[in-house]
Amino acid sequence: METALIGLLGVIVGVFINEILRRKSRIESYASRVFDKRLEIYEGLYERVAACSEIANNVTSNEDYSFGERLIAVSDGVHSIVEWCDIYNMYLNDEIVVHCCPLLMGMEDVYDLEDEAEKKIALERFYKNLRNAKEMIRKESGVEDINKLFSKITKAKHSSPIIKYYREKKKRGNRD
Repeated sequence: METALIGLLGVIVGVFINEILRRKSRIESYASRVFDKRLEIYEGLYERVAACSEIANNVTSNEDYSFGERLIAVSDGVHSIVEWCDIYNMYLNDEIVVHCCPLLMGMEDVYDLEDEAEKKIALERFYKNLRNAKEMIRKESGVEDINKLFSKITKAKHSSPIIKYYREKKKRGNRD
């Protein structure tokens, strides 16, 4: 009787372990495909976010634009990001979406600000949020970690006066 119970228990434990291993194997087989798809989607988001810099520059410095033209340019930029995020919502981190979608909002008003200090603050806030969005996308997509891994493997030591200045600014947390 004991032998039968031990045998039955062994079969049950074996089936349980087999199921766990099968699920883990299935997840690993999809991981590569999902990673590739996510990378492609985050590349598209990065392109749209990077385009915000040119849009912001145009609407805040081009005196030929009317308010309506600035509003249309900003709206087009925002809609481009929002539509991309809606289509690929399944693969995107919600917090990154929440940060990226409103990046340009309010930039149409900056040109008309009377106070130059206020303009400067608005532009600094925009460019800081833009840098943060790019960093978040690089981190979430896995590109930042892969670049660090490649740097460790190649052990490349880049040096120039510009790189030195960049490293000093980065150390202070002020990457302008």
